[in-house]
Amino acid sequence: MKQLLDIGTILKNTFDFFKFLIGTIQAYFVLGRIKPDVIFVKGGYIGVPIGLAAAVRHINFITHDSDTMPGLANRIIAKWAAKHATGMPKEFYDYPKDKTVYVGVPISSSYSKVDSMQQDSFKNQLGIKTESKLILFTGGGLGAKALNDALLAIVETLLQKYPDTTLINIAGKDHEDSLSNQYLRVLKQNDRERVIIKGFVEDMYKYSGAADLIISRAGATNLAEFAAQAKPCIIIPSPYLVGGHQLKNAKALAEMGAIEVLDENKLKTNPMKLLDSISTLMDSDKRRLTLSENLFKIARNDAAEDLAKLILNQAKE
Repeated sequence: MKQLLDIGTILKNTFDFFKFLIGTIQAYFVLGRIKPDVIFVKGGYIGVPIGLAAAVRHINFITHDSDTMPGLANRIIAKWAAKHATGMPKEFYDYPKDKTVYVGVPISSSYSKVDSMQQDSFKNQLGIKTESKLILFTGGGLGAKALNDALLAIVETLLQKYPDTTLINIAGKDHEDSLSNQYLRVLKQNDRERVIIKGFVEDMYKYSGAADLIISRAGATNLAEFAAQAKPCIIIPSPYLVGGHQLKNAKALAEMGAIEVLDENKLKTNPMKLLDSISTLMDSDKRRLTLSENLFKIARNDAAEDLAKLILNQAKE
């Protein structure tokens, strides 16, 4: 059986190599036909053959990494890149410093620093009383069951401890109905009315803008959006993603004093750690302000424009 598995792995790797080789050859001829002045590579599997073909044809290309840990594709082609644009300060990257430019992560213009008046406006738009503290809990567009389970374990105690608090749980479309039923089982009616469950939201900036505290994953785009709004965050990075980029994103920001970080595996055995972390921030306006100010330092509201300028300037060269 092991021999069969080894043969299967060899065949798969051989097939992948030939796909990669064919892709590089195709990219070589496509670039020869369209003759670009510069190429922008965001990463991903397709970026490798294009980057290699560009190097052979002596065409400048620029890479961009949203995460503090560059993706495998960008690492493979890095030595031939003209410039490396980064989503985080360039000291987090091993690229040559003279070729590295910190531009940030391009985000929607809807995200900008939120003052108290704008926060109240967002709360009104969401039907939440302005005097109520709002905790936003999100696992991303698909949700995160481990995060939802941890919140369910503490939600009754949390709402009783903070009677003037509203909770919004963006649970993911696949979890919305089951989670609603679970909240009905663990909460009394009055407390259940203070919990708003959403499967997915289009206008996320209103929800994050209205929040007094955000609990989220460590995706680079989400972190950039929360930074632009200057929001205090508790971050629970996913430990299962290839490359561990969320873990590295969270570690970098925690070292800057910009976020609080919780270990998902520890939450599974002791969800009360989530309650402790929330309580520490809800009980201290000063601590929340410090986190929001430090996170705002990495905000780059002009990231898209700066990245476009970098690409155009490289094309001129």
